[in-house]
Amino acid sequence: MRLGQSFAMAIKSIKNNKGRSFLTMLGIIIGLAAVITLVTLVSGVKKQFMMSFETMGTNVVQVEYYQDQRDVSKEIYSKTLELSDLVQAYTPNLSTYETVKQKDKSINNCRILLGSEDYDVCSNYTIERGSMFTHSNVLNSDRVAVIGSKVRTDLFDFENPIGKTIRIKGERFTVVGLFEEKTGAGDYMNNVIVVPYTNNRFLMNSPAVSSFIIKAVDGDATNQVVTEMQEYMKELTGNDWGFWVYSENQYMDFYDEQLAMMSLVGGGIAGISLIVGGIGIMNIMLVSVTERTREIGIRKSIGARRIDIISQFLIEAGTISLLGGLIGIAIGSLLSLIFGRLLFQGTDMVLLPSMPLVLGAAAFSIFIGMFFGFYPANRASKLHPIEALRAE
Repeated sequence: MRLGQSFAMAIKSIKNNKGRSFLTMLGIIIGLAAVITLVTLVSGVKKQFMMSFETMGTNVVQVEYYQDQRDVSKEIYSKTLELSDLVQAYTPNLSTYETVKQKDKSINNCRILLGSEDYDVCSNYTIERGSMFTHSNVLNSDRVAVIGSKVRTDLFDFENPIGKTIRIKGERFTVVGLFEEKTGAGDYMNNVIVVPYTNNRFLMNSPAVSSFIIKAVDGDATNQVVTEMQEYMKELTGNDWGFWVYSENQYMDFYDEQLAMMSLVGGGIAGISLIVGGIGIMNIMLVSVTERTREIGIRKSIGARRIDIISQFLIEAGTISLLGGLIGIAIGSLLSLIFGRLLFQGTDMVLLPSMPLVLGAAAFSIFIGMFFGFYPANRASKLHPIEALRAE
């Protein structure tokens, strides 16, 4: 029998038993819809995490000293010089919130960041206009600032802010640079003003510098820097509780593990549904073999081979499973789009399953149908023609 005829007979059989065929497909539909939705949502969550990490910067090591109010900036800086082969840049990392004014405009609770001339490198900011302040500005505690895109919009509209002044706690700061907007970060990363950390006495009423960012040269160096800084901070504090050293890369690994576990658990649950669907296909094909025993006898009596009988029933099982898979993929895609909109409100992310996932799901649905359909097909092919013709 030709392949096209087998497909035509499979479709005809499905049409003649629409309700039964749909119920048979239901397990496949639910299983694949669940898999498609889960995998796509996990992919979206991972993408969102990656965007957040890229916004904050990768290969970054955070060092916090909180044993007392001592200024440890010189000690930390000296240690980074010892690790110069591993370290790309270093900056203190202090922050406070102040009202910022420019003529008749103002921003309440603007985030003021205090750092070195390498703050942009360490925090993954890019200068759009002007420049970062210099090491000389830091040494002299100059009143200069680099502003984020939201600050520029709120205080200067679309004017060039370079060379203009803003007021922080009543003091004039000259704007020397403008950061590019960080997309996907909301206002938090763009509503910032970075000034030399040596202004900390004026802005924070404290001489203590106890928080730092170290930018490593790559991922391998990041792990080495974490290890080196942990050992150094133990020596500096004399204990293992008066400090905190961590990297964003560690969080990335942690989130990857958690998302992989979520995928594994969800995939296992969806897999059970697929197995149930496969068993349903096996059951309905056994019923079909019983109903069509005489047909099988007639075909074998006029020369049909075992392979012809097997291929007919396998194609029918595969077709039922494929149709269920396509419906499941469509439902899964729709659910991914809906849940994606709900989970990632405020972003331009559109969640749809990838083409490899769709093709893989379709191929797997065919495999499920043919795997569970083989036993009924093989059983049908072994029927004796005379006994089959006698069947009522």
